[in-house]
Amino acid sequence: MRHLPFDYAVRNLGRRPLRTALTIAASALVTALLVATAAFVRGLETTFSGASREDVALLLSRASEGDIVRSAIPTTTATLARGLPGVVAVSPEIHMGSTLRIDGAPYPGFVRGVTDAAWVVHESVTVTAGALPGPGEVIVGRLAGAQMGAPEEALRIGSTLELEGQELLVVGQFEAPGTTLEAEVWTPIGPLRGMAQRDDDSVVFVALEDADLSELEYFAASRQDLALIVSSAADYYRTLTAYFAPIQGLAWALAAMIAAAALFSGANTLNAAVQDRIRELAVLRAMGYSGAALARSLTEESVLLAAAGGLIGVAIARVALAGTSFSLAMSAFALRLDAVSITVGIAGVLLLGFLGVAPAAWRVLRMPVVAGLSES
Repeated sequence: MRHLPFDYAVRNLGRRPLRTALTIAASALVTALLVATAAFVRGLETTFSGASREDVALLLSRASEGDIVRSAIPTTTATLARGLPGVVAVSPEIHMGSTLRIDGAPYPGFVRGVTDAAWVVHESVTVTAGALPGPGEVIVGRLAGAQMGAPEEALRIGSTLELEGQELLVVGQFEAPGTTLEAEVWTPIGPLRGMAQRDDDSVVFVALEDADLSELEYFAASRQDLALIVSSAADYYRTLTAYFAPIQGLAWALAAMIAAAALFSGANTLNAAVQDRIRELAVLRAMGYSGAALARSLTEESVLLAAAGGLIGVAIARVALAGTSFSLAMSAFALRLDAVSITVGIAGVLLLGFLGVAPAAWRVLRMPVVAGLSES
């Protein structure tokens, strides 16, 4: 079977520059959307990966039903847990949502009261600037401003914020990739207990020598007065990840609808291109080129347009999403623009290029030569 040369398809793209430019632009927008959607889903999927450790357990109130913010356990729990076999470190913490005031403006934030043991238990946390907080001080996560909706400079080192009527100094910043910790404000648990007027803890994190929770489970079962439940950090954060699965599904559904619209638009454009070139294509058939050869050439044109738009779309996504974070409830996560996200965008737009040309290719395959030559 004779094939049309590849440069025939390339030259055809230049014959209608406006249509070519619009098709490339549409492909670029679809690619950027697919990359952004994949980056969102990937960021959400890996939000808890850095905290999902099998050798760290959580002690929560039985009445909280697994919600740390609603949990309230006696402060003696941490002291008792320290004496258990296999325990490396114990971090009693208070987790609370509160209104933080910066320069008089209110912002909803998530505050964590911690002890020095928190820096041992939460290994993913790295102080990137400043120092650890003391009384009257806080250290802020990299995404705390994004979660609160506050300007980034409002939480710079040396600035102040008001929590529960107390003015606190920002003395440091930290990162914790793959966790929601980056969206939090940390302060010593003792002063926070007084500010929040609490005589209990929200949770106790326990770092263990291995993933064996049997001692903790026996402790929780034997101390019915404490009303505790035990969960590994991996199980706890796996449950949270599953909770956000519907949001991921909605993101993919939105991307699929827009991609479908682009598919139908591209199919109509290619059908119109065939109609404009019907006599030319009929002449090529009369010269001995088969319908399959013409369909192949049309496919090359479509895929070239999709590939060009895909590359531009990836570039747009890289610029637009660089350093972007997304606020969700009382947490935030960074959009993860990685190889997987880019592959999804490129593969998706190339698939649309193949599928979009199918109606036009089918029309060419069935085109009668005489009828094509008689078209005006």
